Amino acid sequence: MAAQNRLSRCLLFVSLSLGLAVASSPAYAADDTFKESAELGKRTAETSEQVDKYVAQLDKTEQALSSVSQAQDKDLKKRYQSFSKQVNSLEEAQKVAASDINEMKSKGAEYFWSWDKSNARITNPELKQASMERRTTVMKDYDELAADLAEIGRELDPFMSNLHDLRSFLGADLSPAHIRNANGVIQKSQSDARSLKQRIALVQTTLKQFVSEAPE
Repeated sequence: MAAQNRLSRCLLFVSLSLGLAVASSPAYAADDTFKESAELGKRTAETSEQVDKYVAQLDKTEQALSSVSQAQDKDLKKRYQSFSKQVNSLEEAQKVAASDINEMKSKGAEYFWSWDKSNARITNPELKQASMERRTTVMKDYDELAADLAEIGRELDPFMSNLHDLRSFLGADLSPAHIRNANGVIQKSQSDARSLKQRIALVQTTLKQFVSEAPE
């Protein structure tokens, strides 16, 4: 909810500031900033889509791991192979999402730099001050979103490490007894997956709201 409130304020500030730029500075300066805002919206849409795909793959991986932990002798090989495949797919989904997040951050930096240029062309002191203050607030909200994404990113490394360890451990001795020995790590991985999905869900909502209100 806090992320949604920050984003709502962010979008309001962007709209108002673009209006100030149109009224108070050359048209090309406002157009540049508007275009940068639209580009940031497109990049955010792509990021939102890839984050959604990552979460969907996270679900599949968690389900495959649960299936392995409940398998009987005759099902072990097939279920283990499915789990191993889902781990590979999760890695790929993570790489794509991380790349899009980095691109979104880069586009965000370009947008705020363009906004700075628009502010520099505003001659009315009152409007200039108001636009600068709004830019500062918007940037703070955007940085908080980026920080949320970065914090989630830091949680992914130990989570993936456990999945890799489980794959190697189970692959060495695919037996019910060996699976029982891995039960603690399996349960932790499942718990971590659920926690990640809850954390990411807040960011997903924020990204989707931004996309729905960004200029096209």
